[in-house]
Amino acid sequence: MIHSRIIGLSFFLMVMMNFHLVVSAQTGYSPIDENLLIESKWLYTYTSHAPTNSVIHKADESYEYYLYLKFDNTYEHYLNGNTSDGDWLLNEDKNELFYNFRQIRWWKIAELSKTTLMLEFVVDKVPYRYHFVRIGNQSSPFKKKNNELPDVEVEADITTEELVQDAREEMTRKEKRQEKRKNKKQSREDRKDRRIKELENNETTIEIALTGGGFYGGLDPVIKDFTVIKSDGRLVKEFETVNQGLRKVRLDIGREQVEQLAEFMTNKGFFEFSNLYDCQTGDCNKRKTKKPTPIPLRISFTYGNRRKVVTVVIWGLDDQKIQYVNYPRDLDYIIESIQKLSMGN
Repeated sequence: MIHSRIIGLSFFLMVMMNFHLVVSAQTGYSPIDENLLIESKWLYTYTSHAPTNSVIHKADESYEYYLYLKFDNTYEHYLNGNTSDGDWLLNEDKNELFYNFRQIRWWKIAELSKTTLMLEFVVDKVPYRYHFVRIGNQSSPFKKKNNELPDVEVEADITTEELVQDAREEMTRKEKRQEKRKNKKQSREDRKDRRIKELENNETTIEIALTGGGFYGGLDPVIKDFTVIKSDGRLVKEFETVNQGLRKVRLDIGREQVEQLAEFMTNKGFFEFSNLYDCQTGDCNKRKTKKPTPIPLRISFTYGNRRKVVTVVIWGLDDQKIQYVNYPRDLDYIIESIQKLSMGN
């Protein structure tokens, strides 16, 4: 009986191997060690979308799936209390697994180790992956038949519970990355919606940004000093120092104040200013290399279809109380107006 089953199984494996070689191409994955599959028991943890590595399904109390690959090339699997069996085999390149589940017969072996198994399948030309962790006999739902030899447990450096916990933590990290990507996408869509709304309301696009200025040094050096004002009246200021860290201020100053500031900057001749105000004296050029280090100041201003960026290479007074760069006094008034708005004034 056993001899006839082995002969029948061998013939089946030969037919399936030849068939698969004809209808499928190589996967590109490396050959695996077949010994890692023989007499192995696996617990399904989650399914991922292969191109983005995002989680699309995860095991929970309502979905339990176990897979047992036996030494005689038969398998048994357990799904939510129901068990079934069949035959399994590897292709000639030892990088694809044949076993019938969910109307899928050939699975690409994307990853295999002593603790994890990743099987890849394709639906509508889109690849997905089943993620498994290896489990021991005591964690398995499979019952041994009376005529089977007793299992030999291989000593492992990690328990089944730890493997499952690691898989869940990895799944959680992926879900957090998905949520982050989703939030970024939503943020882009929100900006697009605001832009459309502005166009529908015939509102002129306004954006004003102020960054840098002053000197890097002192007891608590400034790492970042950035203010941006949007068309809809949103103002965001980010200020970061070495000791105090990053502080963010978000204000809604209203569209009317944004328009007033834009008119003020236009009347002060911002669009007629030079793009760059740099050193014109030797003392100024020497000051660029001394500490505390000067931080260039930049103002960008978009008003409708007009845009301009003005840079002052040294802005502000150091301990010598010297203005090293010659630039229009009206630029200081503009900077002062932006700073007042960022403080809620």
